[in-house]
Amino acid sequence: MSVATLEEGPLLGPSFFLSRTALRPLALAHRDTYGTARPHPHVVIDGFLGERLATGLAGVFPGATGASWLRRDHPEQAARLGQLQRKAFEGVHGALRHLLSEFSSMSFLDFLETLTGIKGLIADPHFRGAGLHLTLPGGHLALHADFNRDRTRALTRRLTVLYYLNPGWDPAWGGDLELWSADLTRCEARIAPVLDRLVVMAHGDTHWHGHPSALACPEGRGRATVAAYFYTAEASPDAPEAHSALWAPVRP
Repeated sequence: MSVATLEEGPLLGPSFFLSRTALRPLALAHRDTYGTARPHPHVVIDGFLGERLATGLAGVFPGATGASWLRRDHPEQAARLGQLQRKAFEGVHGALRHLLSEFSSMSFLDFLETLTGIKGLIADPHFRGAGLHLTLPGGHLALHADFNRDRTRALTRRLTVLYYLNPGWDPAWGGDLELWSADLTRCEARIAPVLDRLVVMAHGDTHWHGHPSALACPEGRGRATVAAYFYTAEASPDAPEAHSALWAPVRP
């Protein structure tokens, strides 16, 4: 059963929407795996949207010259393109922009909460640090632990979601997401960036991950990723006590 439904619109053509009904049993089926995974909670779900939809999304994913990317070339990360959110994903195909919107939807948030047990998850509609990423041949991303706060909204980072759009990915090209132990002595999980694969990972300051080896894909190919980050709010001792609506007295 697909987690996405296709609908025909009179103006925009076929659209897809994540199905809350289909996502709930998927979350229940994987929540034990998520909680017990090593080296830190995570889960890998293949065939998330279905081959037809995933292939279509991969076909409109912008190439190296197909969008106003910013490129990073540093010792920690090289030949990596991103930061399309700085222009609100202007010029990105509507299907990909819609996917980003669906990753912020009630259906997907409910899915993540059921999967992970974390309540009150908050999406980031600005996709700070997230959105679309493309790693070019020779590129890499060193092992790292992600930033922990959304300072603008005073929120705490809880989850990372990665969705891969790489049809026909050859294992010889590398690009596996590596998850390392907290003491950085061993790689405990490798996740290939194959088409229609969804990864959900817990955030933590010792949750080391990356794809540190140089990408060996041929020219004209790249490692395409859609990323979304999720947060929770912390209770403030200064916050007013919660109440329902306050109704003005009815005047006689």
